[in-house]
Amino acid sequence: MGLPIVWLGWSALEAIASGSNGLAASMLPTALRETGVLMASVGLVTGCAGLVAAWLVTHYEFPLRRLFDWALVLPLAVPTYLAAYSYVEFLGFPGPLQTALRTLNGASTLQDYWFPDIRSNWGAVIVLSSVLYPYVYVACRAFFLMQSSSLNIAARTLGAGGMRTFFTVTLPLSRPALVVGVTLAMMEVVNDLGAVQYFGVNAITAIIYSTWINRSDFGGAAQLAVTVVLVIGLLIAAEQRARRDRVYLGRRDSRVPPAREYLVGAQRWLAFGFCLVLLALGFGIPVGQLGYLAFRVILPETVSMTINALIPTLILASLGAVITVAIGLVAAKLAQRSGSTGRGAIRLATLGYAIPGTVLALGLLQPLGQADLWFNRMTMALIDWRPGLILSGSMAALLYVYAIRFLAVSHSTLDAAIKKRGDAMLDAGRVLGERGLGLLLRIDLPTLMPAILSAATLVFVEIVKELPATLLLRPLGIDTLATLVYSRANVGLFAQAALPALFIVLAGLIPVILATRLGDRRKV
Repeated sequence: MGLPIVWLGWSALEAIASGSNGLAASMLPTALRETGVLMASVGLVTGCAGLVAAWLVTHYEFPLRRLFDWALVLPLAVPTYLAAYSYVEFLGFPGPLQTALRTLNGASTLQDYWFPDIRSNWGAVIVLSSVLYPYVYVACRAFFLMQSSSLNIAARTLGAGGMRTFFTVTLPLSRPALVVGVTLAMMEVVNDLGAVQYFGVNAITAIIYSTWINRSDFGGAAQLAVTVVLVIGLLIAAEQRARRDRVYLGRRDSRVPPAREYLVGAQRWLAFGFCLVLLALGFGIPVGQLGYLAFRVILPETVSMTINALIPTLILASLGAVITVAIGLVAAKLAQRSGSTGRGAIRLATLGYAIPGTVLALGLLQPLGQADLWFNRMTMALIDWRPGLILSGSMAALLYVYAIRFLAVSHSTLDAAIKKRGDAMLDAGRVLGERGLGLLLRIDLPTLMPAILSAATLVFVEIVKELPATLLLRPLGIDTLATLVYSRANVGLFAQAALPALFIVLAGLIPVILATRLGDRRKV
């Protein structure tokens, strides 16, 4: 799991030693500045939007609150690059909004009126925030439901109003959940490639991609990639240090259930409007635009392209889910039996989820190519046969990077299930004479099957949506749904990409619906 990072570190040091670090040094300040501004802006917007939405649905009653309670999570099903393409189509010159505007004012060209250009840095902030705020919403909503309401009641009894209670009690106590959600949103910003490229933002992942693809400068790209890893590591370490020795959570008093205050007058409609706008921006506009483009004109070639991309997508996602879940199960079992050193090593192995897919793919290009070279030399020497690029030029490379990238998803799900189940069932099976493979097949795996299926579903959907690593490592002539959408949209043919994009969104809805149903069952 650590091979890509180790190889990138070595390549970066070699580039510095050879004196070929001019490109990285010249592009790094711009990349860090634009990436930092984008991360900070998205973090601020998602933090405010997600926190306020979670506060409203957990503390107040207003029209359609129960609908918004689960529907505000739906934007998680829309990948950032699909949201970017959809917004450009919706707000662009031929889009419905500008078309309606020209109809009203009688304009015929863009010079006859003014309209803001969505393909800009501010457009990237709005679009990314509209689909990433659920990270903050989910974390803060769960925190508010777990937190004792007696603290808010005490503040109100002492004379504090609703707003003062929010800023002096609710907001400070929700800091851990807020930070977790904002950090996840900012990690997604760093990992994004399609949206930042489409909006013309010189983010560090886009520069890494162009440095390798357009300039063939692996050393410069490696230095930029190592910088990304260091920045992410520093952010994680700083936050863990800041939260050390602090206690924020308290057990909820079952005698004081979370109470919701009924909003009246304009306040109830303001709360309703705020949640409705969030849902429309993050889910309604992207999915509505995709549906309109997909079903406006269904051409045979569009259906053929979608089917040709759907088949390898399903194969890769299925194989990737099986491999990643199998590794995650082994890692979870090893973590139960290992000491602190072993558990620490497994935690390090699952950090791939925090590292952009572009970085991981770049770190695998050369080692897999070198392994292919050695293997071909060996087969030529032994049986006079050259198999070709069986690792770097096949689906094996993609399955490898998927296992690194999404191991944390499967491991966390299975580790939690193993801890919850305990060892009592396995001990009973051993007492009754089961050992080894029989114990695994008849007791261990069946009792973990719900968690295994859940982990496999999550990994499957993540692979379907994954773009940066697939773009770099896919075999020649093979397109997935994500790469097909990317290639069509980048040449201005997004209408042809709307149907495969809609399939990606539908796949993304699966874990959102499952999580919502599971959450409903756990409500008390």
